[in-house]
Formats: sequence, structure tokens, C-alpha cells
Amino acid sequence: MLPLLALLLVLPEISAAAEDTDETTYYYKRTKRVVSMVNNAAGVLEEKGDKAFDAFAQKDSRWFQGEIYLFIYTMKGVNIFHPVQEQLVGQDLYDMKDVNGRPLIRLLSEKAENGGGWVHYMWTRPGEFIPTWKSGYARKAVMPDGREVFVGSGVYNIRTEKEFIIEMVDDAVELIREKKQAAFDAFRSDAGPFSFRDSYILVFKDDGTAVVDPAFPYLEGRNLLKYDIIRKMISRIKGKKSAWVSYRRPRPGDVNPSKKLAYLRTVTVNGERYIVAADFFPPKPIWMR
Repeated sequence: MLPLLALLLVLPEISAAAEDTDETTYYYKRTKRVVSMVNNAAGVLEEKGDKAFDAFAQKDSRWFQGEIYLFIYTMKGVNIFHPVQEQLVGQDLYDMKDVNGRPLIRLLSEKAENGGGWVHYMWTRPGEFIPTWKSGYARKAVMPDGREVFVGSGVYNIRTEKEFIIEMVDDAVELIREKKQAAFDAFRSDAGPFSFRDSYILVFKDDGTAVVDPAFPYLEGRNLLKYDIIRKMISRIKGKKSAWVSYRRPRPGDVNPSKKLAYLRTVTVNGERYIVAADFFPPKPIWMR
């Protein structure tokens, strides 16, 4: 989310982006490739079960190209297939965490159970020492013998998609519905699934009061209506359950401003209406993908 202290330096503009299926379209080829591979692999698993493992392990095949390969776990987090780290096979990794304490296998299992989706975490690339962002996509499958598993694949330093931001905000809204105001602490923690690169969850009220701001926690409880972008976000979401807002700010390392998009949703808890948001820089033009 845009640092709130810098909001006055931004010239915002409201986007009239339609709220339809186009909002969840993947833009980048690598993202589409991973999703297609995992979805197809789930279908093969449901037909052939573990007889498909040999094909999945073949390098330079449709299932294994460079750093992109498949992994398979039971829904309880026991690894049953890994073509790169065979020592993981048979291990219960349900509680395995990244350097920030994010339980990636449990989160991938939960995403798969709920129809499939993305989990972002910090991981060390082979041959390197400093963890970097890795994004995993997982999908559930039921093998012919009745075993319920999830199949997934991960990608280092993937470009941020609209779908990632939508998933993060949607998950935040569902957690608020489940845990009420007790959910807010999860948005402040690096151990939860509510941050990716410079995107994170911001929560504020209709009257402009900041409720959650992980980047500037001292602003929580303060009224932000003096910031033009907050007023326009509130105006844009008025009478709606979700909306997009666009504005301009420099990308990290750039001087000239670029377009940035914020996705907003509302949720009501105990009679109090909250606006839940996250933002990102949208994809480059198609010829730059």
C-alpha cells in the first residue's frame, strides 16, 4: 500500500475498472504456464495416481523445466513427490515455515482445499544465501485410490498479478468475518499470508479512521480524511462491495510516476463497516511481458 505520509504527493485518479471476470485474468506468461501445468497435473493425478510420478520427474518435459517443477503433498502436509529434493518424500512438513514464520505448506493445503490459489513466501534459491520471494500455486486432486492430495509448483520472483491482490484482500475479508476485530493482528504480522513485496493489507473505516497500517502503525486510530486518496477511496467504494482505484506514484528506484492500482472491499462487523485494501503496480504493456 502507498505509504500514507506520501499520499499528499500523489495525484490520484479514480479508475472505472469493471468488476467482472477480467479482473482476475493472469497477465504474464509464466503465471499462466504454472497454473496450466498444475491444473493439468491434477487431472492426470485423478486419472493415473502415483503412476504419473515418473512422467512428472522427467527433466525438460512439460512437467519439469528448469526451476519450474511439480510437488505433491497429502492434505495433511506429508510430501509424497518431489523431483528435486527426494529426501523430503515421506516427511510431514505441514508446519514447515519460511524465514518470517509463514507456514507455507499449511497455507498451500488450505488454498488447495478451497479450490486452488497462491501462497507467497520467502525461500532461498539453490546456490544462494539470501531468501527471496517465491510464489506457489496449489490445486487439490483425489487419486484413484481415494487419497486426497494437493499438487503445486513454485516460481521465484514472479511478477505481481491482479489475482494475487484480489486473493489477499478476499482472504482478509473472510478472516474478518470469521474472527471479527481479532483478525486485525494477522494483517500486521509477516508470518501471515497478508503481505507480498510492497503489498499489504490496509484497513480503515468509512469515516477515514485508520485501523490497520503495517507500514505506519502509529497512524492507526488517526483520521486520514486530510489525505485526498483516502477520501476518494471512500467515495469510490460507497454503495459497493468492491472497487478499484488507480493513482500515480514512482516505482521503487524510479523518478517518474507510474500507475498503481488499489483493490478495495468492504466488510461489516458488529455494525461497523470497514474498508479493506491492498495495492500494486499493474503489468507492463503486453510487448514488455
